Amino acid sequence: MFYRLSLFAASMALSTICASAQTPKELRILVGYASGGGYDAYARVVAQHLGKHLRGTPAVIVQNMPGADGLTVTNYMFTRPAKDGSVIALTNRNIAVAPTLGLIEPKNVQYKAEQFYWIANLNSEVSAIVARSDAGITSIEDLKKRSLLVGSTGLTSNNAIYPYVTNNLIGTKMKVVAGYPGTSHLVLALERGEIAGIGGWAWSSIAVQKPTWISDKFILPLMQLGLEKHPDLRDVPLITDFAKSEDDKLALRLVFAPEAMGRPFFGPPGMDPSAGEALREGFGNMVADPEFVATSTKTKLEITFLNGKSLQTLVADLTRATPAAIARAKQLTERGQTEVDEVLK
Repeated sequence: MFYRLSLFAASMALSTICASAQTPKELRILVGYASGGGYDAYARVVAQHLGKHLRGTPAVIVQNMPGADGLTVTNYMFTRPAKDGSVIALTNRNIAVAPTLGLIEPKNVQYKAEQFYWIANLNSEVSAIVARSDAGITSIEDLKKRSLLVGSTGLTSNNAIYPYVTNNLIGTKMKVVAGYPGTSHLVLALERGEIAGIGGWAWSSIAVQKPTWISDKFILPLMQLGLEKHPDLRDVPLITDFAKSEDDKLALRLVFAPEAMGRPFFGPPGMDPSAGEALREGFGNMVADPEFVATSTKTKLEITFLNGKSLQTLVADLTRATPAAIARAKQLTERGQTEVDEVLK
């Protein structure tokens, strides 16, 4: 009898441990950038609403972990966090393709994107090249003739890579200064006149951070960067319109496909499947919650939801690109003749 009771007690204890592992009292969202930027804005709105859609209604806390343009938190998520659903992350949307395209030194890459547990994406993004209206550049043709100093959070961020691509593809003359901790710092630098533009700024972030800059024409959108035009920018040219060959089209698709995963939330590899599915379901229920819709509308966050399974498939597809597409994409994303100041002055 003692033996049977012991087995029963052990079984109950194990069940309690498993349940506890699947229902953490606290969920941390690690953001790979400083507070005040677009990624941070999405994470904080999620933190307000996600908890009530998860079993046990855990407290949801945002923790900023800036560094190496999102690579610090990406490597951390692959190697160190708990796998019980208590830690997820939101960071640079390029992490799925950056190693494939050679955008990160191999020695610095400690992750495999397809092995992360992809949970949800809240926004299919379109970025833009923008310039201060007093820079004297109002079109792409102007940008081929005159240089524009643009800021960047790092050499592997969109706001550095996209200027490389545009310079290499059509001969624009953007110069990049890298080293800003986050988009909010780029915005301040642009406002102060330290830089004259941003070579890859998410349109949704502009709407959140500086909506009057467009209406007051403080900045001008020169080109859209993505695979499809944004409804607000129908008269602004799209980067894929400038493809000169089929190889260009395939390469540009590889480079800009991450725009479809504009705000991706993910967990560590080997995450407890039941915890991962609970998070996927929680995000799905959250985006349909009228209170979440009201908050995202009020804060002007664009929501174009992509569920975790679809996001997992997209990442897997990006990591299986053809050699020809990868080769051309690498040519386009190389720094090439682009002038870069890697140390923020």
